[in-house]
Amino acid sequence: MKHSVLCLLALLLTVQQLSALENHFWLTDGETSLTFPTDISRFFGRDTLWGPIRSNDWIATQNDVNGLPVFYVQPVTAMPSFRPGSPNPPGQFMGGPPIFNAPIIEFPDSLRFLRADALEQERFLFVEGHEWYGTIWSTQVRFYHWPVGTPLDTLEAAFLEFPLNDYRQVFFVDGQLDLRGEMFPNDCQLLLGASGDIRLIDNVMFAGTNWTNGTLPDGVTSRIALASEQSIVVANTWENGRENCSGPGGLHDRCNIVVTAFIFALRGSFTFEQQNDTDDDYISPTQPDERGNLVMTGGITQWRRGYVHRSNRGGTGYNKRYHYDARLRHWRTGIFEQIDPWRKDNEFTDVTERLFPAQFTLAVSPNPFNASTTIRYTLPEAAHARCRV
Repeated sequence: MKHSVLCLLALLLTVQQLSALENHFWLTDGETSLTFPTDISRFFGRDTLWGPIRSNDWIATQNDVNGLPVFYVQPVTAMPSFRPGSPNPPGQFMGGPPIFNAPIIEFPDSLRFLRADALEQERFLFVEGHEWYGTIWSTQVRFYHWPVGTPLDTLEAAFLEFPLNDYRQVFFVDGQLDLRGEMFPNDCQLLLGASGDIRLIDNVMFAGTNWTNGTLPDGVTSRIALASEQSIVVANTWENGRENCSGPGGLHDRCNIVVTAFIFALRGSFTFEQQNDTDDDYISPTQPDERGNLVMTGGITQWRRGYVHRSNRGGTGYNKRYHYDARLRHWRTGIFEQIDPWRKDNEFTDVTERLFPAQFTLAVSPNPFNASTTIRYTLPEAAHARCRV
């Protein structure tokens, strides 16, 4: 029995590390809202879940006028079932039945690896008492900074400017960051972290992306990852469809925000700003605020589920048009684990490397064996291990 436990432990550790290194369409630590902790966040029939879904918590679904949600890849949860009270069946499983009782993926409490990588690349950005605004265009990124509490004047504010190219560009802003821009679709890699919220004040996308459905330009090779130690927030700006852009007059480009990135909110959520609540009557106590479409091609990792649309006041926020960027399934972002910040290609290149990364070793002796064997493994650092038989 002892040897069986050791063997299972080693294999589970391998699977758990691999899961953390992969980029999911939807990865959450908890399925309830930070803002409204009693709310149960559900996948609805209008949600088409194109890529891998994983949660450490109960996944809940709802059968609405659009039917059941469609899962094109097997959903995985650490719980023994879908949340009690979900429909039976809880969804349409096109990629295979759900996987239950999976190992928990531990969320880091900080972006310490990105911080270290940015320091090594001399791109750790901090100025005492200053705010930050980043803008991306083509193959460059510029970061403006100015004193907190004063208006931004891009003609007067100090800024730092950097080129973007095909090796891994890591930036870390110690503070809150407002961000917008369009990046060249080929041969650029951008990983941008912040200690505070990242506010998306306009599109953050590859140039040439379809604004309506998020289809990427042909042959795109560029990559974007946005990571906050707090939340990533769709700002309520005019560019993002503020004040009923999708109401009378119909949808147009200004009513969409387009995002082509993997998003990581380590201690917060992917959510939206000014949710038209009773304490924020910027429109009126009875008016809806339908801002348009959130068109996203990428993936979302968030500590707690965030809202991008709510039903209050007749509807507030964005319709979701989400698609998974499967190109980057095994892109090693360096958010959950340490990697070489100067390596040009940080993807797993073959099955052996994917299953047994350099930081993880596994030895079986004797091999083959009959009645017993010894399993030895090493981890890159001390960590809690979970053994399930």
